[in-house]
Amino acid sequence: MSFFQTLTISKKSDQDKKQALWKYEMSDEDLDRLISTLKYGQNYNLDPKDVCLYYAVWWKRKYNGGIPSKQEIFESIGGNLKYNLTKEEFFKLAKIGARQLGVKWIKKQNTLYFKTLLLQGGLPLKHIAENKGVYKVFLEAVLEEQPESIEDFIFKNHIIDLLPKSSQNDTIYENCFEIVRSILNDDGAYDSLFESEESLKEISTALKIKRNSLVKKKRQSKPKNYWLLNFKNDTPKITLRLGFADTYTKEALSDILRFEPTERNYQFFMDDNLVCVFRKMANGKYKTDWYGSQNEERDILEGIPHTYVVGDDLKTELPEFIQTIPNLDEPSLWSRFNDNEWRLVKGYTVSNNDAALLYPNNWHCFLPATNISIYDKTLSWVSFEGEIEIQSENEQNTYISGVDSFDWVIESKRPSWMLKSILAVTQGVPKILLYDDSGYDINNTRFTTFIKRHKGKEEWESLSRIKNISKGCYDLKIEKDGVIAHDTFFNIGNLKVRFLEQTIDSAIVDFSNNDFYELKLSETDLVQMEQTENRYSLKVNKEKLKVPSIIKGSFGLSNKKKLFFDMRSPFQGMAITDCEGGIIDENQPLSLANLYGLRILSTPKRETLLKLKNSLKSDVKITKEIKESTQPLIAYKDEIVRLLYLADVMNHENTVTLELSEGSYRRSYKISGFSHMLDVGNQLESCVDVFNSSDKLELYAVALNCNSENITPIALIKSENGYEIPETIESNELIVFSSKIDGKQLMPRFVKTTEFYSGIDKAERIENYHTNLSSTGFSDEIWKQVLSYFKICIDFDIPFSTFDQLRAISRSSNVASRAFLYLGINHHDPNEYIQNVIPEMEKDLGFCFHWISKIDWGNAIEEVNELTGNNYYNHILELLSSYLSLNGQTKLFKFISGAKIETNSITQRDILDLRQQLGERVLKELPYYSPKISDNYSVHIEQHKAVKVLLRSPIAVAESINNIENKNPIWGGGEFRDVIRRNIQYSQYLKPDFYNSIILHVLNGN
Repeated sequence: MSFFQTLTISKKSDQDKKQALWKYEMSDEDLDRLISTLKYGQNYNLDPKDVCLYYAVWWKRKYNGGIPSKQEIFESIGGNLKYNLTKEEFFKLAKIGARQLGVKWIKKQNTLYFKTLLLQGGLPLKHIAENKGVYKVFLEAVLEEQPESIEDFIFKNHIIDLLPKSSQNDTIYENCFEIVRSILNDDGAYDSLFESEESLKEISTALKIKRNSLVKKKRQSKPKNYWLLNFKNDTPKITLRLGFADTYTKEALSDILRFEPTERNYQFFMDDNLVCVFRKMANGKYKTDWYGSQNEERDILEGIPHTYVVGDDLKTELPEFIQTIPNLDEPSLWSRFNDNEWRLVKGYTVSNNDAALLYPNNWHCFLPATNISIYDKTLSWVSFEGEIEIQSENEQNTYISGVDSFDWVIESKRPSWMLKSILAVTQGVPKILLYDDSGYDINNTRFTTFIKRHKGKEEWESLSRIKNISKGCYDLKIEKDGVIAHDTFFNIGNLKVRFLEQTIDSAIVDFSNNDFYELKLSETDLVQMEQTENRYSLKVNKEKLKVPSIIKGSFGLSNKKKLFFDMRSPFQGMAITDCEGGIIDENQPLSLANLYGLRILSTPKRETLLKLKNSLKSDVKITKEIKESTQPLIAYKDEIVRLLYLADVMNHENTVTLELSEGSYRRSYKISGFSHMLDVGNQLESCVDVFNSSDKLELYAVALNCNSENITPIALIKSENGYEIPETIESNELIVFSSKIDGKQLMPRFVKTTEFYSGIDKAERIENYHTNLSSTGFSDEIWKQVLSYFKICIDFDIPFSTFDQLRAISRSSNVASRAFLYLGINHHDPNEYIQNVIPEMEKDLGFCFHWISKIDWGNAIEEVNELTGNNYYNHILELLSSYLSLNGQTKLFKFISGAKIETNSITQRDILDLRQQLGERVLKELPYYSPKISDNYSVHIEQHKAVKVLLRSPIAVAESINNIENKNPIWGGGEFRDVIRRNIQYSQYLKPDFYNSIILHVLNGN
């Protein structure tokens, strides 16, 4: 038995609660036993949960300053461990243990595994206790900021300098941010931790007193993006960090995107990589869902990243989202971020005391500098406090730290054909926006701006007096309260581009209005060019089988600073390409896991249609018109997932067919739900393997047909023959699955380790589970099993339909209502439950919770309320209210609550408008089969048979809500009834407002 198991037994803790690890009380003797367990461990006999727990305990009990590292934690154990494992193997075990324990990873641009493991320890009690006074003052200062993200305070010198230098690191900032958010939200999350140490109680008390005196702070949102120079491992690298908050109001997101958001979802892309999605919640705010699979290290020589959002299939460019990029050919100012990271600062001044200069070797400084190599360039690096001067042959610059500074934006006028550039681009006189340290706009009467030709000898000219400027590169000077900042921009004037010919392998590009400026496109081994004056003929090297996504070019005068830019690829034609421009063959297998970086190309001025359908159940089709010449395929992931769920996701033949068409020309691809399959040829020898692949995955097994206390994921051990199934698993029947890592995931599969098989027919088994769920209470074993399997599905991101116990909850309104509330009160995050979990469950299991009858909702609320002793009544109602609100069904909640609702009748005009909106193409693709109903409720169905499924589906739902007897209800039934339920879901997906209107029309007695 592992240490973690003995700990939970001795402390009478329920490890299935998925509580934070700091909540497990451990004495000094417990810690000594844990270390003794780990000291002499081997890869095969260490329980990953023990390793995960040690990371958390180390943070809570042993950390005492400095930047925490895997090496430090590994070495703190001692014994023979360093001879048996490496620090990376130990770290990998900790990650496996975290997955087994259901730890939710912190996701930003990347998944922050190491930081998550540490913060499971809660607070670094040892370190805070030894610096109690400092932390009290620091946390009070952070509290005053009322931060929505750590970026709201980590660059404020007067706050960060309150901490000792050894505490100024990202993990401490994140930890303190969580403490402050907990205090502001009054959720008591860390109360027990503060109270566990007598010396720390006063910090918690002081913070709560201060909170009560705070006035709600209004904060103007602007993108908080910054470049970091990292010296970790003595190898300098530059990364870009995006400082998105966890949630935004509609107004705040409008500030970020520079337009008013109206859609439910906005996908944020950087260089065609999906970074995050802003999802509208029931309360009207937008939640930031990070995809966390992109490498934050970037090649700055590629220029300012191209950023845009996609909402309702429409792309909106964000040209000013990232305004600057480190320029290694010029001196640049950096401020200390932590011990081994520095942040790029625009201008010549910075509020931090600790600053540094990075400059090329044609500049010189009187202070001793260090040589560093980055991007194959040798540069000089010197840190300083106060004031420093550097000079070149023709210039002298002065940089100052520890003074007020400001940020600014040169409003971009980059044309649509220019994806990115090294410099800010204007088309005439620039507009300058200034921001203070807190991100607020500075009125233009409080600063002055001047421009002159780049490195020109003429005098600075006030920008306010200039009406027109000629093409070329300009220097910008900004003066505010005696502080001066400089920048550079390039005016391209009325430079135009026309694409005269565009195919998948050739193009003719014509430039105009470039006057006497030289415009040059760069030839590569992928693209050959012929130039005639301002016209370029481009041909793709067909031997490479690649279509470049960009063409590099330059614009300017010889012997003057030029504008280097990336032009949008002129090669257009119907195809799918990978991240390197390689054309994807129609026979190449695709999966949900490897959609990242794939792009759909289309031909301009030709209607390009994307048709999606399930290869096994083609009744439901989703057609999208590709409106952009290039569109990331990942933008359609939700639709692909929806269609995959039409058939059994555990069937390896279940795929989505993706068809691109332009007129009679078509290309077809198949997308599966998983990247890998399981080979069960040796299952009777307790060994399985990944089918036809050498990839190393993290495989887990979970027992079937056993008590709920034995339902826990067990890691399989990799051996020469495959993956060994441990003998400790309490069943001969298992489900084997994998975690999702680097876009790879195994399709879950049933495995048996003996010849004997206790199973019965799948449909009968699900019906038996449903009967059991119907007749038992929440304290019974079957409901505990449902909860255990539900949590595993969430923790490992596998389909809910993996387990028949979960499939069974969709078989009746009664069981579904009870499951919705029971699972909801046992989920750690109500917002995530409503926002992500429930929609995924509905798509997966093929039903919707809003179909539940009003009577069953009432009974379920009463039952769950009794279970919780009336403590969660408001929480229970809030779950239902939030769910219906998210679906635009607030009036339905009123109806279920017993209130009278008012709604408009459905007229002939409404149905005619619906048909017109859908168009002839979609009308022809509507599913044929529709649910049986007992009445038309004055809806003119017979006159509009083309949209019969869209009219009868919401009527059937309304009858279910009203509990009207029907020989063919939308619940239960066989495979045909499953098709009907999917068609009802499709009706809601296609026209949700119209769908809701008919439901209300029927419920209102029309």
